[in-house]
Amino acid sequence: MGNEINRILKQFAELQHGNHWTDNSFKEVLHGVDAEKAILTIHKKTNSIWMLVAHIIYWRTYVANRLTGTDNPPPFTDFHLPDVTNTETWHQALHDFEAAYHLLRNAIYHFNEDNLDKPSSKKDQTYFELIIGCLQHDVYHLGQMMLIKKVCA
Repeated sequence: MGNEINRILKQFAELQHGNHWTDNSFKEVLHGVDAEKAILTIHKKTNSIWMLVAHIIYWRTYVANRLTGTDNPPPFTDFHLPDVTNTETWHQALHDFEAAYHLLRNAIYHFNEDNLDKPSSKKDQTYFELIIGCLQHDVYHLGQMMLIKKVCA
């Protein structure tokens, strides 16, 4: 594993668990969010924290698939919420969120650094751009979660 892969993995780990340059992480922002808070929205046209967690699970899975050689979308829908939203299904969503992080981390860890500048399956995008785009995507939604948590507290 090369130096660039290590630096990328470090950014994802810090964003997930703490010590990220933004002074925030998913672990910190999701701490104290229960099922009732997770489903709240600022406005009927906005997403909830739960929906954003589901959305990140979807896209991390999709990126992991692309890094491991398939362009198949995940076998579930984007922004997927369970039929029943309660403490049990929220804890499952948080478990799935952590699992998606490890799936992506494993895909990046095993990715050949020599291929970072090669085209991914998406037109006009390298694998490096795919991975960094995923990181940027996650930071963007972390900010949304922070705002929702503050407004709906």
